[in-house]
Amino acid sequence: MGLDTVELVMRFEEDLGIAIPDDVAAALETPRHVIDHAAGRLDGREDAEGERWTRERIAAVVRNAVLDDTGLDPRKYHEDARFVQDMGLD
Repeated sequence: MGLDTVELVMRFEEDLGIAIPDDVAAALETPRHVIDHAAGRLDGREDAEGERWTRERIAAVVRNAVLDDTGLDPRKYHEDARFVQDMGLD
């Protein structure tokens, strides 16, 4: 996993309030993988402010993190785009 993807995983952890083990992070190849992983851990729970986590909210957090950290054109973002091959991250 390259520096770009490590930084993106750290952003996901911070924004979602979860730790993602290295072995799990290495298998997260697309935004959908991240969303599914986070939803499995957070769906239906509340954050520190009492706001409930839903798949839709998690997907929005992941999308914003990807777009902010990669500079990817928002029109090219989709949940099945691969971080390395399609988004050009290292």
